[in-house]
Amino acid sequence: MELYIARHGETQSNVERRLTGGRTNSPLTENGIEQAKQLGKSLEDITFDAVYSSPLERAVDTVKLAFGDKYAINIDERLEEIRLGILEGMKYEEASVNFPESGMLFYTDPILYKPPANGEAVSDVIERFSSFIDDMKSKNYEKVFVLTHGYALRVIYACMLDRRVETIAEAPHYSNCDVVRYIIDKEETALT
Repeated sequence: MELYIARHGETQSNVERRLTGGRTNSPLTENGIEQAKQLGKSLEDITFDAVYSSPLERAVDTVKLAFGDKYAINIDERLEEIRLGILEGMKYEEASVNFPESGMLFYTDPILYKPPANGEAVSDVIERFSSFIDDMKSKNYEKVFVLTHGYALRVIYACMLDRRVETIAEAPHYSNCDVVRYIIDKEETALT
C-alpha cells in the first residue's frame, strides 16, 4: 500500500507562532488556501482508494480545497495534533519561558517533555498513530491519502521506523502541505 501523508495549509497561528494543538483551531490564511489548492494539483494524477483527515478544521478545510468533492473524507480522531493542554494558543516563546518542562520540548526534545495540565504524553500520541497505521495495514487499499498536522507527521515517521519517542527528535521538520509517501506491506515500511 502507498500511504500519502500531508500537513494542512498555513494557518493564522502558524504565522503568529502560536501553539495550536489537538484541541484548538486556527483558520487557514490566504497562503494556506493557495497551498491546499496546489497540494490537490500536485496529486491530481493519483487516484486514492480512501482519504482520511484529522477532524480539526484546518485539516478538513485543506482536504476540501485540495480535492473538492472528488472523495468522501473519513474523519479519524487519531489523526489529531498532539494535545498541548494549557499551552494551546500561547506563542512559542511564551510557552518555553512559562513552562520550561513542557514548552517546546515536545518538538525539540520529546524525551524530556512533560505534558502540561490537560496535555497529552508523547507516548500516547505514538500509541494513537500506531493504531491508525495498524488499521491501514489491515485494509486492502492500494493508495491512501491522509491529512494531518506538523508534529503528527514527525510522530508518524517514528511509528514507521520503530515506535520510539527518541526517533521523533530525528524526524524531519515538515512545512505546510508537505507530502510524505510511505510504502507499507505486512513486513516492512519504506519512506520515499
